Parts: sequence; structure tokens; C-alpha cells
Amino acid sequence: MNKGVWFFEEVDLYEILCPYKYNDHLKVHPLSCYNKTDFLFMEGDPVREIFLITEGRVKVGFYDNEGNEQVISFLGRGEILGEVALFGQNRYKEFAQAVTDRTMICKLRVEKAQELVRDYVPFSLTLTKRFSERVQRLERHLQILLFKDARQRLVEFLKDLCRDFGSPYRTGVKITLEMTQSDIAALIGASRKTVSLLFTDLEEAGLVKFFGRKEIYVPDVEGLV
Repeated sequence: MNKGVWFFEEVDLYEILCPYKYNDHLKVHPLSCYNKTDFLFMEGDPVREIFLITEGRVKVGFYDNEGNEQVISFLGRGEILGEVALFGQNRYKEFAQAVTDRTMICKLRVEKAQELVRDYVPFSLTLTKRFSERVQRLERHLQILLFKDARQRLVEFLKDLCRDFGSPYRTGVKITLEMTQSDIAALIGASRKTVSLLFTDLEEAGLVKFFGRKEIYVPDVEGLV
């Protein structure tokens, strides 16, 4: 299934990394636990480790000149952060923050990751594939931001969520949001108030239905316009 622009592809690196090397690493470096709002790293921090998400979800973003938070992506199990160190970047240009309690992280020293890239071909090929796909997604993201209005951007976002993370429910799909309306607004280039009003319009039109604050039911994904 093709992943959407709003979430990077969830490549499960447990299927890629040599299990013996990984298990040996965990004996010496146990998993680190982060709770909601804890930062894994901040903008400008030196890149000393690569982070492998084993459980939970992490948001990546930056702060603009006015101090406003700009969210770039949400990452989940099997995703990695800090791999830029393998390509010569020595400081983080974004922050990474846990958005769920008990977000479990395996940390690899940059030197260890470089060893894997050098000695384990599937790992290096996966990193190359990720960067290629990331560029393609950023290009599509830019096209959506430039040529679609706020409602269309929100609709595209919801369709991506349904395709990539939704579960069948009644005649349609149900999705669970692990982000706030402010996060969604940042992802689609709109204000939180605009997102709130658009969700109200979509619900009144019968295109979506909210179950509490986190669950959304979309009765007809293809008919969501």
C-alpha cells in the first residue's frame, strides 16, 4: 500500500537489521522510554545517536522566526531519526517530540550505524530508498500546498490517513488521531480555527463523523471531497 505525503513510509527496520546484532546491542543499551511531550532532541543539538522507534509515535518539526511550531511529520514503529549523521550533518535541524506515553526508543551510536551501513547491505539500501521516497513526498506535499485550498488539503490528509492507518468500520473506515487540530493545521498549512471549521462543515455534510475527540469515521473515502 502506498503511503501518503503526511506520514513517512513505515519501513519496519526490525525486518532489515541483523537480529543478532540488534539483540546484542539491546543487552548493552536497553530501550529508552519517553512520555508524551518529552523531547528526543532539539534543533541545534549535536547528532551523536540515531533513534529507532520501537513503540509509540514521534512528531518532527521546527520553530519559525516568530517561535511558532511547524510540524513536518509524524513517525511510528520502525522509523528512524538522525540518519542525517550518516550523510555528514552534525547537528539536528528539527526537533523530535514524543506524542504518546511510553514511546520506546532504541538508540544507536552514529559509529554503530556507520558500521551497519558499511557491513550490512539491506540496511544501507533501506536508507537510500527512504531518502528517495522522502523527496518524492515532499514534492507532492509542495504541490498540494501550492495548488489546493485549505478544504482540499484537509480532505487529502484524511484520505491518506484512511488508506494508511484506517480500519474497516461499517461501510467505511475509522481512523484514530494521535495529533491535535493544531498539529493537523501545521501539516496542511492552515490555521487551527480553519481546520476546526472545516471539520464542522465535513461533519454537517455527512462526510465524516466524530466518535469522541480522537476517532473519526469516514463512511465513503472515495466520496470524501
